[in-house]
Amino acid sequence: FNLDSEQLMTFLGEVSHKLGVPALRSRYYDFRKKLLAQFQAVANMPAPVSHSDSTLINLVNGTLEIGIGGISLRSFQREDFLTYQLPFAYDPQARAPLFQNYLKTVLPHEEIRNVLAEYIGYLFIPNNRLKLEKTLLLYGAGANGKSVFFDVINALLGRENVTTYSLQNLTDKTGYYRAMIGNKLVNYASEINRKLDPAIFNQLVSGEPIDARLPYGQPFILEKYAKLIFNANELPRDVEHTNAYFRRFIIIPFEVVIPENRQDKKLAYKIVSNELPGVLNWVLEGLRRLTLNKAFTSSDIIRKQVETYKNESDTTYLFLEDRGYVPDNEQSKPLREIYGEYKMFCMENNYLAFSNRSFAKQLRAYYFEIRRTNGIRIVYCKTDPSDFF
Repeated sequence: FNLDSEQLMTFLGEVSHKLGVPALRSRYYDFRKKLLAQFQAVANMPAPVSHSDSTLINLVNGTLEIGIGGISLRSFQREDFLTYQLPFAYDPQARAPLFQNYLKTVLPHEEIRNVLAEYIGYLFIPNNRLKLEKTLLLYGAGANGKSVFFDVINALLGRENVTTYSLQNLTDKTGYYRAMIGNKLVNYASEINRKLDPAIFNQLVSGEPIDARLPYGQPFILEKYAKLIFNANELPRDVEHTNAYFRRFIIIPFEVVIPENRQDKKLAYKIVSNELPGVLNWVLEGLRRLTLNKAFTSSDIIRKQVETYKNESDTTYLFLEDRGYVPDNEQSKPLREIYGEYKMFCMENNYLAFSNRSFAKQLRAYYFEIRRTNGIRIVYCKTDPSDFF
């Protein structure tokens, strides 16, 4: 006997009422929905760890098994323990000309398109098989096609297999939103907040077990949960400035702005209505490359984009560039004065300032010498905007 989600939600609501939850709350749909998510997260039904070299994808007409030897479609097996199904049938001959033309327009570089396909394929690979510890950012302002990709991927994976929470919500201390991404394929948010908890972010991207809870529920450890994709007009600025943080990003630059007279407002609808099996075949090509190479396609464009993000989120770097400070062997200035200027700069630009100690460490990283003279720390520097790094 199988219960669908609505029946199970009703059952859990009735049980909660019998256990003392007020009737008004126990009958509230959102409360029952959260009860269901909590039940699914903590129910003692651990999926067996697969040691197979194959990746499995559930579709309407069977289960795809993808390995080094190729792709095969077979019947469903409950032993697979797959908790999702893509909402269409697999067709190995399907093509997606509209989707391909769209991609080539908004992402002219083939290496970028390859990485994009590989990352969507990566969503289906369990962490115990391939752990690359990356999150995908589609970055760019204006009418550049990010929203079309968002709509297509949501439809490809099925809305019930996708969550759309912001990075700020996913990394908050309560763990409420983290509880909602259990057993999902991806959390794909159409925007990214500027604030996040870097420690929790690093843990989420690594795929490690992480704490979560729902309101009125006990904390629990979430082990199987969504990978992360975000669309971004701006990138988070108040961040942990470490290599461990920045190496987790794949930043895809959407730099081609589509003129108003060339925009097709129904493009996503046309692709979703007619080309999802062909889009999946594009993803499967990316998955095949990823399976063979055990790494994403190398891209100088992506590397430079991450490096630019690293520099532009470094408030010390931005301050030095703005004020024109450069290292010098003779001229000097008290550290407390420079730090005061730096804090004012951060306040004016709504940046999170480093502590005095961290700021001094950052200055040394940019080759500024700091000495203590008569109990005062002195920075050897001069102002020369034309000579900045």
